Amino acid sequence: MDKYKPWQYNGYFRLLAGPGYYDKPEGTDPVGKLWGINKYAIASGIFFGLGDSLIYTQTKNVLETINCFGYYIVPFVGLASAFACGTYISTDLRKKDDRWNYVVGALSCMPVLYSWKKTASFTFWGTGLLLFAALVKKDSIVNEYSFLNVTTHYKYGNYKYDMSLVSKEWPRRPI
Repeated sequence: MDKYKPWQYNGYFRLLAGPGYYDKPEGTDPVGKLWGINKYAIASGIFFGLGDSLIYTQTKNVLETINCFGYYIVPFVGLASAFACGTYISTDLRKKDDRWNYVVGALSCMPVLYSWKKTASFTFWGTGLLLFAALVKKDSIVNEYSFLNVTTHYKYGNYKYDMSLVSKEWPRRPI
């Protein structure tokens, strides 16, 4: 019998459970889309905040650690929310689901990037990078291919989680 693991849900973290961004069509269910994109922003903010507080700044108390985590989590959630809201509003106003909605969503991240770093060069380069990533993601959805090529089924067994050398047991030695 498997032990109960409250931090996992079907092999994934429970934070990443729930509605996904692409569960509903574009222009519908804005709250579901906000949660679908913000859960990844929170997870990546925790990852970057943990790396910053442990490796780079080496925080000494709880307030410094909260400051490091907040430095990444708040802007990441702001960027994700701005992208989702900009894309939703553009889709709702234009009544079309195409690449231009993702352009509007990426451009709506500019004020968040500028308020985070306060430099124009970071804002323009960051917006360009977000625009490129958004267009590649939209192209992968339109043309039905996986950008990161993540497979959920395996041809040769469960090699992703099986760390044993042999699958059943060692063969018997001849006597």
